[in-house]
Amino acid sequence: SSGINAEWPLRPGNEASHFMVTNIAWDPTGRYVCSSNTYGGHSVENGYNMWNFQGSKVFEASLEGFIQFQWRPRPPTLLREKDIKDVKKNMKSYTRDFEIKDKLSQSKASKELIEKRRAVYDEFMTYRRKKEKDLEVLKLQYSELRTEVVEEEYVEETVEFFMKEEVEPASKE
Repeated sequence: SSGINAEWPLRPGNEASHFMVTNIAWDPTGRYVCSSNTYGGHSVENGYNMWNFQGSKVFEASLEGFIQFQWRPRPPTLLREKDIKDVKKNMKSYTRDFEIKDKLSQSKASKELIEKRRAVYDEFMTYRRKKEKDLEVLKLQYSELRTEVVEEEYVEETVEFFMKEEVEPASKE
């Protein structure tokens, strides 16, 4: 698959490209694909790009003199054939159990976040009440220092502005 520019569809409506790519290799799980530019094909811009199955670039590495990229093979399973069949048979119950555990962990994280926010809010409200009390004390001190009683008078004024409106025709260009 040597060429100047390789483009491949990874999901309907998504495309990814890697300029000067020389090799493309899917990982054993089928979740990732690696496009690489090796030293044997070109002497510039050697390295590899890692993409997920949706076509988003996950990782990029530029390596001078890069020669080959290979995925590590998947290790053989440690389960017996009977155990694999049992897992496949009970997959729905395992899925339910894991979904419940996921929801519990999410709600625990949400609960911790709510408790943290509540503590910050309570701390702020305590600070605010203290400052409001301090303000009341200052108002009393200020009123005691004033010897004369000054009545404040408010006057309401209405200000009107007259504006001239001009309409100009739009020029054709």
